[in-house]
Amino acid sequence: MLTFKDKKFYLDGEEFLIQSGAFHYFRALPEYWEDIMLKIKACGLNTVETYTCWNLHEKHKGEYDFSGMLDIERFLKTAQKVGLKVIVRPGPFICAEWENGGLPSWLLKREYKIRPRCMSEPYITFLKEWLHILFKKIRPYLDVNGGPIIAMAVENEYGSFGDDINYLRELEKVFIDEKMECLYFAADGGNNYYTSTGRSGKHIVQGIDEGGIWSLGDGHFKFMDTLDCPYFVAEYWAGNFTDWGYKECTNIPAEAFQKSLDMIEKYKSSFNMYMIFGGTNFGFTNGAQDYMNSTALNFNPVITSYDYDAAITEWGGYTERYMAIKEMMERDHGPAPIEMPKSPVLQNIGKVCLTQSSALFDNLSMGKSYKSVTVETMEEFGQWSGYILYSKTFKHNTHLDLVKLIGIHDRAQVFLNGEYVDVACRVQSDDAVIQLPKRIEIGDRLDILVENMGRICYGEKTYIGDRKGIDGAVVLTECKGNGIRTPGKVTFNWDVTCLELDDVSSVKYSQGTDVKCPAFFKGTFKAENKNSCFVHFDNLTKGVIYINGFNIGRYWDFGPLKALYIPGALLKEENEIVIFETDGIKGEASVIINDICGIENHKKEIII
Repeated sequence: MLTFKDKKFYLDGEEFLIQSGAFHYFRALPEYWEDIMLKIKACGLNTVETYTCWNLHEKHKGEYDFSGMLDIERFLKTAQKVGLKVIVRPGPFICAEWENGGLPSWLLKREYKIRPRCMSEPYITFLKEWLHILFKKIRPYLDVNGGPIIAMAVENEYGSFGDDINYLRELEKVFIDEKMECLYFAADGGNNYYTSTGRSGKHIVQGIDEGGIWSLGDGHFKFMDTLDCPYFVAEYWAGNFTDWGYKECTNIPAEAFQKSLDMIEKYKSSFNMYMIFGGTNFGFTNGAQDYMNSTALNFNPVITSYDYDAAITEWGGYTERYMAIKEMMERDHGPAPIEMPKSPVLQNIGKVCLTQSSALFDNLSMGKSYKSVTVETMEEFGQWSGYILYSKTFKHNTHLDLVKLIGIHDRAQVFLNGEYVDVACRVQSDDAVIQLPKRIEIGDRLDILVENMGRICYGEKTYIGDRKGIDGAVVLTECKGNGIRTPGKVTFNWDVTCLELDDVSSVKYSQGTDVKCPAFFKGTFKAENKNSCFVHFDNLTKGVIYINGFNIGRYWDFGPLKALYIPGALLKEENEIVIFETDGIKGEASVIINDICGIENHKKEIII
């Protein structure tokens, strides 16, 4: 069992340095887990760290999923087979630039009246139910039971969020009552502001989260001297994530990275590289940032790629950063125990034409439909993600031609009588006013399609809850001149269609691509092997892409991402690509699938 005394960790009585790399099982297909872990071990590291994602394991209340990418037992068995120790961070809040910080969306259903991450009922009850299920799964893999798990985090960066120490103590008690016998730690920023409320007591190891472009310095370790526990950089930020509309994060200079490695060795510190392998935000799983800053945009969704500028690329390749870590480890701790596995071989398929299409409005039966007096959010209808459509056919003349959307979460497209009018995106304001081409009259149909672009995963709004859809009202008004609007009328009695789009197999297609968006487009292509590749979406605007029914993630011409990663394990000899495009095809209805990644300024891959 891992223990600590003074400034050192001990594993089964022997001095032990945690030399870990973060790799989230839910960001890679299980077919690649062993290869990635072998590369972690070949780098000289002895431990792999992962979060757990409550929101996918229990996407809908009481329905648990531990299959495929969510098979955490397979992940733990693989780590043990490879010879790596494991750190598990079960949260239940994980941040991780992940949808809702890992908390299930159904917690936001108003009837529960939940305030997460504090002693709020029924949050505590639901949390205990979930952890009971999870811990039953992973308890056999604790080190004391002959497994690889040596440590677990209690909550996640709580010191940057709140100060309910009673909550942390209650959470720790759940760990203890569930017989999760291992070392417990906290992970928080490297100063008193964060650590003052980050752990329930000094018996919990306080790790710090630092690094990145700022580098680790003597000051960080001098601060750790005040914490009465071993030096432990629980997250050394060895890269960074990227938001839509920003430059991709390849912004840690080699010298800054090397300086941090040198400081880790100088102080003989335990560490966890965040990330050693980043992976992909497949489907609708990306989170969003709330920067809480009037000079910045207040809502910034994360791109599909979670490559993180990490040592191991999104597709499993090697980088100069990997070599720097390996060199440090071998210089100071001896040769790595295994040889480096071969680099992945990518494939070039070429142009794929989309030959069939179908309008979304002709396929609304694929969603769940409701009648609602008011425009309620996704959570009230039990919807976790995707899109929600609010529709109303008017039975009276309104004499109004402005639509005010109050509480857009996050991107709303407005249609009148099936014709596209305008789009409003939650950026600096959650409200928007859209001018209609005419006054609404009897028989006119108003449709508002709202996309959930990712629930906020960090900041104060994780306490309030980032509900999706329209979290307010639809108001009709008119402009009287000089920018003055009449007092608006709230619009009631809506038809609501919830479109999670987890499964698009029921779409009915016609030949050709002359269709109004939002629409589905389909094509087929051959693959010579199961090597990975990338789909480039230069002719597309915004939407998601499915390969053989698997949602590989969102695309958006807003940038900076130029292509989506296709794991080769998804491919067959004959393959189907389905694209849900919300805004419109630009030119030819086609994509390019090749061996060029979608991160424009990506570091060069080192081929082994």
